[in-house]
Amino acid sequence: MPIERRAFLTGIAAAGASSLVRPAAEAEAAAAVEEQIAAKPKYKYTKPVIDAHIHWYPPEFVNLIEKEGASYGVKDIKRNKNGELECIIPGNHPYLPLAVFRHEMTDEDIVLKDMDERHLDMSTLTQTNPHVLWAPPEFAAKLARAINDASSALCVKYPKRFTAAITLPVQDVNLALEELERGRKLPGMKAVNFPENVSGKNIDDKSLWPIYERVEALNLPIFLHNLDPISERLVEKDYSMMNVLGNPFEATIAATALVLGGVMDAFPKLDVYFPHAGGFFPFVTPRIDWGMGNAAYDPRGRKGWFQNIKQPRASDYRRRFHYDLILHDPMLSRMLIDLVGVDRVVCGTDFPQIMAIMKPVEYVEAIPNITAREREMILCENPARLLRL
Repeated sequence: MPIERRAFLTGIAAAGASSLVRPAAEAEAAAAVEEQIAAKPKYKYTKPVIDAHIHWYPPEFVNLIEKEGASYGVKDIKRNKNGELECIIPGNHPYLPLAVFRHEMTDEDIVLKDMDERHLDMSTLTQTNPHVLWAPPEFAAKLARAINDASSALCVKYPKRFTAAITLPVQDVNLALEELERGRKLPGMKAVNFPENVSGKNIDDKSLWPIYERVEALNLPIFLHNLDPISERLVEKDYSMMNVLGNPFEATIAATALVLGGVMDAFPKLDVYFPHAGGFFPFVTPRIDWGMGNAAYDPRGRKGWFQNIKQPRASDYRRRFHYDLILHDPMLSRMLIDLVGVDRVVCGTDFPQIMAIMKPVEYVEAIPNITAREREMILCENPARLLRL
């Protein structure tokens, strides 16, 4: 086989092209990795194992939607046979228009039981779809207060098991700043829950900068989450790429916008934590570097498309972010560690969503050539440092 052809195929494999038919030896190796992930943890950890990315809908939030949502466009509000609230939330929710608030995200006893089964000591409570962005600002602020108060109460009840991120009505910056000031004083609130777009607007938009300025001053990390990800051409009548591609694509756009839009330069002490391991961003920065150095790509010159970026390369910003575990292949997580540094990779799983890393400890232990020091950093030390614990 020519060297060029061999290198090309090796590159595809390294990029995780799991749709290719694997040779028998590679299939056996993959099966061994999957078996290792499914196995019980091999090692003991002397520090708390923390999942910094799980999802929780406080019953108070769910009840508020049930009681008052109809006045703000929520439709078909009902309880299913399991007693879970179902409704259709206004706005663009490309997975399904129906929101189901499952018990595994609303019942604290189930959440705790799942944590024990997943070998976790602590979790950080965050919100994803439907969040509060769909609601008019005043009702969104009321929903955010319900989430934050209830999340803080759970942190007080179980101080060694939970921390939480502050949910903000970011569609109204003034209301968001008000809730940030209130929420930061609540016990257990250690981060700020933030969407990867605001009603289709990229999050480098200057209107959001007062929030970043205050968050940085408060020394709180921003935990990003996908809401209403890009949908054009991802949903067809007989299949959907929305979940498998939409969420990592949304993270890629958000990270790139924060860099090229100048946010990371304007707020040099701001910590940002990405779901879905930052999508393609850690791996696409060399392409952006190439564009930055190629005048033909930017006919307006260095002061054109890249005028907001201060560092000479986009790759210089990879270590400005933190990344969770959601790559679904320990070999890719090894590549991420080598690209951004082990101190930037933080245990986070998206549990209990369908694309979650269900067994984070086992997953980390299956990363190729992982050292004891790296395991403890990813599972214990990095999330604790990010959360200022």
